[in-house]
Parts: sequence; C-alpha cells; structure tokens
Amino acid sequence: MAQAKPVEKWECKDYSADGWKTILVTATVDNGRETGTIAVAGVTYYAAFHVAGFNRRWDFGPKSDPVLYAFVIKPDGTGLYYDFETERHLTKASMVMECRQRDV
Repeated sequence: MAQAKPVEKWECKDYSADGWKTILVTATVDNGRETGTIAVAGVTYYAAFHVAGFNRRWDFGPKSDPVLYAFVIKPDGTGLYYDFETERHLTKASMVMECRQRDV
C-alpha cells in the first residue's frame, strides 16, 4: 500500500513523562483525510481515519480484523488507545497519553 502525503502529524507521550523526549506514538492523517498511520514501538500500522464528533480517530488492525484497535485524540490533546481483541464493546481506554500536533 502506497502511503499518501500526511497533512497532520501528532506525537504522544506518557502523561507522567517530564517533557517530550520519549514519544510513544506518532499518528498521521493523509491528505484525503480518510487514512493515516499509527507508529508505535518501531511498527507502523496503516489506519482508517475519521473525525467522530470533536475527536480524531484511527482504526487499525490486521487484514482479517481492521478495527481491532483504535486510537483517539480528543480536542484537549488526550490520546486514548483501545484494544478490542478481548472485548468488542470496550468503553475504557487501556492506555491514556498526552498528545501534541506537530508540523508535517
């Protein structure tokens, strides 16, 4: 899959981290605003992207289950990671981060 040109880039860190030295997740939005990427731990996932209400949301996973995981960034910069592998209707994030938008 060829990657489109990103028009948004977000960096996310652990809430308790002092400063932005250690980035845990990098999320991008492609120029069509329907796809993007999630990069974590040296792995890049291609994701479906959309705006849900005020939130930015990336859904990703293997080809057999492309909505197995979700990453949501709220307007205040809170990043929420959801893992639906064990529970499809999970309402609580398994990881909460602080995110900031960066220049692309």
